[in-house]
Amino acid sequence: MSFQNAVLDAIETKKRGWELSADAIREVIAGYASDEVPDYQMSALLMAIFMQGMGYEETLALTEAMANSGKRYSFPGCVDKHSTGGIGDKISLTSLPIVAAHGVPVAKLSGRGLGTTGGTIDKLESIPCLLCDLPEERFKKQVEEIGLAIMEAGEVAPADKKIYALRDTTGTVDSLPLIGSSIVSKKVAMGADHLLYDVKAGAGAFVKTPDEARELAELLIRLSESLGIEASALVTSMEEPLGSAVGNALEVRESVCFLRGEASPTDLSEKARVVATRLLELKGIPNPEDAVEEAISSGNAYEKFREFVSAQGGDAKVLEALPVSEEVREVGAPRVGYVARFDALGIGHAALLLGAGREKKGDRVDPGAGVEVLVKAGDKVEEGQPVARLYGGKNTERATELVLRALEISHIQVERSPVILESL
Repeated sequence: MSFQNAVLDAIETKKRGWELSADAIREVIAGYASDEVPDYQMSALLMAIFMQGMGYEETLALTEAMANSGKRYSFPGCVDKHSTGGIGDKISLTSLPIVAAHGVPVAKLSGRGLGTTGGTIDKLESIPCLLCDLPEERFKKQVEEIGLAIMEAGEVAPADKKIYALRDTTGTVDSLPLIGSSIVSKKVAMGADHLLYDVKAGAGAFVKTPDEARELAELLIRLSESLGIEASALVTSMEEPLGSAVGNALEVRESVCFLRGEASPTDLSEKARVVATRLLELKGIPNPEDAVEEAISSGNAYEKFREFVSAQGGDAKVLEALPVSEEVREVGAPRVGYVARFDALGIGHAALLLGAGREKKGDRVDPGAGVEVLVKAGDKVEEGQPVARLYGGKNTERATELVLRALEISHIQVERSPVILESL
């Protein structure tokens, strides 16, 4: 059967709500990856999937077909983590050096930020001279010798990359089978043996409710284990930015403070420790919570981060004084009261306006721009008290408006929501 016939049959089958065979899915993905299935036909199939859904076996077949559409890596014994994205999410920078400091190897492919969601690669590239475009042999050697390597995802699961871009323009992003297969296909292609998913729920996440996040987490675990990866997941809150810093160099600076054992935001400190503990558990490390504390208090986690930065060409000497924008503006509270909410999405949009992110691929990012949040839900504020600092000279008036709109002040004190909502 030709690719053209395969995709037409698949559209007709799914349009009627019937189940696609694994062979049909493989044919369509192979045809699309080789440009023999045009965008308009794949768009029709994606919309049919969006409307009719997919069963588990279909979703599994789609995941495997996309994973096999490009280069497959193999990193036996390695651990990895994947976040579904958020505002101020610096958990890779804070948790992975702790894990590597205990001799547990980490091989990670990461992406760049788009919109309000930051990317680990952009954060790392705010460190002068650090390279994330590593040749494969150098990447593998670094994993073996240092135990920690992070590079840009590149051409892993190229069919998924094409399909994701199409979903973004056809209104078919928020489909659970399409989301799950997209995430897991890249992780399967990467080849780590142990994987922890951080599925976020809330205003700053693409999944808005804990129930939806749990459903996605369960699917990610099931798909991963069907394809030979030991997996677990956390459902975490993204109502407010994680930590204080939102912006590339600002987030690296905050991560360095944490790894050096200095005072850090409570939510960041708790979550980084939980993620590191879970990754050590996946590898069977005894007393993982104690191991995490020892890595931080001894300075081993910070030294591992410095070693990683140097290995990828970065200047580790500047980590303690990483340059950020010299144009700084404080935003004051409009009235006295208690912070009821500091909306993560609003802060993310403000950071984007200041230059910390990109609205479309190819946009230039200002590594020193961003927002520093100075208060959290439950904190008391006085009128005029600084609640945020803006870094960067672009769009400061508009960014100030967005920060003030994101800040909700109440006459009564509210209880801060937990960082970890559920563990699976």
